[in-house]
Amino acid sequence: MTYNNRMTLFLAAFLLLAGPARAADPKPASAAAADPETLELVNYFLKVDLAAANPKLIEPFLAVKTETLPFKLRRKAEAKQVEVAAIVRLHDTKKAGVLVQPAENCGAKDFIKPLNMASFFPFPSYEEVSEDELKYVMDQTKCTEIDLGCRFSLLIFFEKKKDRVLKFAASDPIMAKVAEFRGHSGTTHFFGMGMTCMH
Repeated sequence: MTYNNRMTLFLAAFLLLAGPARAADPKPASAAAADPETLELVNYFLKVDLAAANPKLIEPFLAVKTETLPFKLRRKAEAKQVEVAAIVRLHDTKKAGVLVQPAENCGAKDFIKPLNMASFFPFPSYEEVSEDELKYVMDQTKCTEIDLGCRFSLLIFFEKKKDRVLKFAASDPIMAKVAEFRGHSGTTHFFGMGMTCMH
């Protein structure tokens, strides 16, 4: 990655983390409290195995404004929205074919999260990767961090002056490339077909 691209991501992350006083406020003045039906929907997704979740409820759940939820539910609901959105995104990416198109209306702010949220994406559902492993994936697929965050499941957890934490969903076919780097025979039909990002 070029220096300018890395600085762009760092600036986006810095802007995302700006205003900690607002983020810490348990009751934002501008957000009405969620109604009982919304709370029921959120609790459903926090408890259900996603493989068994009602697909008709996915869009309403992703539309929930987490700032309207009780404070203790917000981070959990936000993390679950990220997880559900990644599953939908991976499905759409695989369905589109071997040439991965750049994502529209998606940028660093969509997959760069505060460092303290990393624990909400635990193993085995998410797997941490190193910077070297990420670089290998990017070299092999010709995908940028933006591509991997917007078309696949890359999450970057960032805090100024600290090392980034990088994670992919364990179900992401991109993990085959990570396995290759780690010395395993991790090729899959997904990338064996020559899938690559377009630029």
